[in-house]
This record gives sequence, C-alpha cells and structure tokens, in this order.
Amino acid sequence: MPNLLHINVIGKGSPLVLLHGWGWHSGIWSPLVPYLADKFQLFIPDLPGFGKSLDLTGDYAFSEIVNALFKKVPDQAAWLGWSLGGMVAWWASVHHPEKIARLITVASTPKFISDINWPGVSLTLLNQFANQLANHHQKTLTDFLRLQLGSKNSSLFAELQSQLLPIQSSALMGGLRLLSKTDLRADLSKIKIPSLHIFGEMDRLVPAGVIDNLRTLLFDGRCEMIKRAGHMPFLSHREEFLQLLNAWLITAKTVFHQQ
Repeated sequence: MPNLLHINVIGKGSPLVLLHGWGWHSGIWSPLVPYLADKFQLFIPDLPGFGKSLDLTGDYAFSEIVNALFKKVPDQAAWLGWSLGGMVAWWASVHHPEKIARLITVASTPKFISDINWPGVSLTLLNQFANQLANHHQKTLTDFLRLQLGSKNSSLFAELQSQLLPIQSSALMGGLRLLSKTDLRADLSKIKIPSLHIFGEMDRLVPAGVIDNLRTLLFDGRCEMIKRAGHMPFLSHREEFLQLLNAWLITAKTVFHQQ
C-alpha cells in the first residue's frame, strides 16, 4: 500500500498523536498547537480520506487505518483521539498496546450508538446523516457541526463552518459505518496502559452518562467531565481542557522518557 497519509509534525518533546473526528481534518487541532508544541512533539494526521490524505483503505476498517498511522507515528507515543478519532485510539490500544504509551479520548466512546443499557446517539439519527450525504454533502457536514456545538456557540460555529473541507465520500460513509457498528466494551479490560477520558456535560452525541459505565469497564482509566461543554470541549472550553490534559500528561512525562 503506498504511504500517502498526510501528517504534520510540530514541536519537540514526548510524542503526542492527535486524531480528529468524523467530518473534519487535522486543522481542528490548530488552536491547541501553540499550547502543546513547546511540551510535546505533535503528530497530527488527516485520517484516510479526510483533509489531504487519500482513502488508502479497502472497507474503512480500523486495522487498515491504524496500520497506516503506525507507518507515520513513533512507537510509544501518547494517542489523543476526539470522537471518531477516539474510537480509532480505543481500537489501537486494545489491539496494539505495546505501541502506545498513553490513551486519551475526548468526547468519545467505545460504543457510539445507544441501547437500553448504554447512553449514546440513536441509530436513526446516524442513518439520516448517511442518507443525506449522497445529495447534500456540504449541508450534511454543516448540520453535523451544528449538532456538535449546540445553539450557544454561534461565533465558534461560524468560524468552524468556514474551515469545513470536502471529504471523500468513501471515508465519510466508512466512518459512519464504524460509528454505527463498533462496540468495544467487552475489549476495554485488555487496555492496560493508563488512560484519560474527557467528556462534555452538554454533549448531545456522547452523553456524559457514559462516564459511569466506563468506570466499571476500565482497568486503569480516569474520566473527567467539563461542565457546560458540548462535543468539542477542546475548543469551546480550551483553558479547562488544557489544564486537564497537561496535568495528566506532564505527570507522566518521566514515564515517556524512560520508555
């Protein structure tokens, strides 16, 4: 497979991989880069089919996505994934724990779709986005952005809307399939590396109620909730997010250097 995954490498220090979510690209992390690049070497890829990366996958499987990432990022990096990017990081930590030093997820979950015992988004809503994609590509991305931010972040919505880019349909549909079908709950006990999981209190896609369920499934995991935040707490509540992230990562900095 040709290695045509686009990635930005910025900063110096312990390696930290930043994975964006569905409908987005690596640029979503730009506001955080100035605050992290002096402490960490950041590896910021566009997932296959998103941003400047080609869709290198056959059926958009986690194994193909993660293998493409392993060719671009160093072993024993910390992986931080938001939303779908968090699911990628969850999967990689379950199947390749020897390659990952720390796991951080943001507004992410091992099971995106709700059921009687698990809070999440309805399969009906996700199918609506899938049905809209064929004829209303850009509108679908805009509607999803509005759902992520809610109604109280009009200035942030306008800023992010201007940064939305066309995305390969195969990647969008593949990402939706992963979100709709993935259930990693039974595998979480296999994750032995330290992990941090950050949620937004007002998130309409990954409800904060996931926290109580996660705490019973994780071996060595810490869960934190940012009050009044939605699905993008790293942007809407940047200072609080960075305080949580830096406190947890800096504490582990000596561990990074020893490995």
